[in-house]
Amino acid sequence: MKKFILVFLLGFLCSCKAQKPLSDTSPILSSECPTDGTCEIEILKNKQLLLLYDDFGGMYYDLKDHEGTTVIHYQYNKTTQANLQDGHYREDLIFEIKNSDKSLKLSDLALQETKLIFGRQCFCRGETGYFKVEKGSLLLENTKEGQQLQVEFTVGKIPQLITQIKAKFN
Repeated sequence: MKKFILVFLLGFLCSCKAQKPLSDTSPILSSECPTDGTCEIEILKNKQLLLLYDDFGGMYYDLKDHEGTTVIHYQYNKTTQANLQDGHYREDLIFEIKNSDKSLKLSDLALQETKLIFGRQCFCRGETGYFKVEKGSLLLENTKEGQQLQVEFTVGKIPQLITQIKAKFN
């Protein structure tokens, strides 16, 4: 009888699983990622996007803790051979929204209300760095499943592989 109770208790404890609150779920990308790499999106709550410039006019960014804003960072990393010294290739799309924003519809120059920037990092002389996105559209909608994001953009100053992003998050 003791063995039966012990097996029952062990089975009961093993079958219990803590449920994650819905607000802690990871964002889900629904846009296509190039087949030769990986894509991911990160939602950074209570962060602020700071756009900075070096002595040569090149843009870079920093993140700072800040109540009331969220930074969304999308990244595409091309899969390359590990033995290639300068073979890396990455594209980033980074912007900031207010935590209170439940819906947004912006286009072209109004995209800079979110500090939307595109970055390209590779061994591509003269075609790398971070650039303000001033042509495209950003749509953020509140739905039953959470917030849906759709961004379509072009930079024009440098080549780019990623031109649209679709994601869902809470």
